[in-house]
Amino acid sequence: MKPVPTYSLYGINPSELLENQLHFESIAARSRLHGWEIKPHRHDRFLQILYIHSGAGEALLEERRERLRSGSLVTMPPRHIHGFVFTPDTDGMVVTMTDSHLRTLLAGVPDALPLFADPRHDRVRRGHPLADTLALVRGEMETVSAWRGASLSALLTLLLIGIARLANAAAPAAARSDSRPARHFRLFQQLLESDYREHKDITHYASAIGITPTQLNRVCRQACGQSALQMIHARVLAEAQRDLLFSDLEVKHIALSLGFADAAYFSRFFARLVGQAPTEFRQSGRARLPAFAMPPPADAAG
Repeated sequence: MKPVPTYSLYGINPSELLENQLHFESIAARSRLHGWEIKPHRHDRFLQILYIHSGAGEALLEERRERLRSGSLVTMPPRHIHGFVFTPDTDGMVVTMTDSHLRTLLAGVPDALPLFADPRHDRVRRGHPLADTLALVRGEMETVSAWRGASLSALLTLLLIGIARLANAAAPAAARSDSRPARHFRLFQQLLESDYREHKDITHYASAIGITPTQLNRVCRQACGQSALQMIHARVLAEAQRDLLFSDLEVKHIALSLGFADAAYFSRFFARLVGQAPTEFRQSGRARLPAFAMPPPADAAG
């Protein structure tokens, strides 16, 4: 059985810590070693920011395919599956930081943290303030000068705020608000991310937040148009779909990993929400994936 690969950096042992919680490199530095193709994988603890100065490629962000070109800015939070193919002329950079360093840099703006929960692909055109920030980050990456660390910390904070502003502008009004319901919604998202495999009910989450289940449902509907239960089911379903598409785990093992004691019950749960049995979803979903995203055969070396 082969689960979805989990890396710290491209192919590096996940037990290895990033020096000083930060790592900078060009896209070419590592991609060239792999034929300009990075197979789908995820990171447990690292946020990555990828920016293309010139060149092109294709990104797989979960199940979404995105064409990359000059000005593409990809933000990939921990635990989300991603992969890339670049043209050999691609010039760009990758910034990797631990999620704890992300929280340190955004300590003064904690409301920005939830905006880094999902993968993003933005196009940053020449002349945009964020393009200027990215150019300054690259300049510091490529030189060694006095106070380089302090300069990079300041620039990375500015970069993160710029990305958060793009995400905030695209978010529904209810989610952008700094009201109490919006804060409750963000807390529910955080709790759900840590507990979804344990099948906690709505009462558990509402109690942890300090509101009633009715209030929690109202908060969720205002923020994203779904009930709290729908959000719980959607989070479990998202993980199931990732494993079905990007791993060769058997359905019964996927069910167990998601807290289902009975694989048959999991299959009924999946089919009710998706309209397909897990095996049917795996077959039809893989048919739509780009070739580089396909998991290797079960008997492949590796």
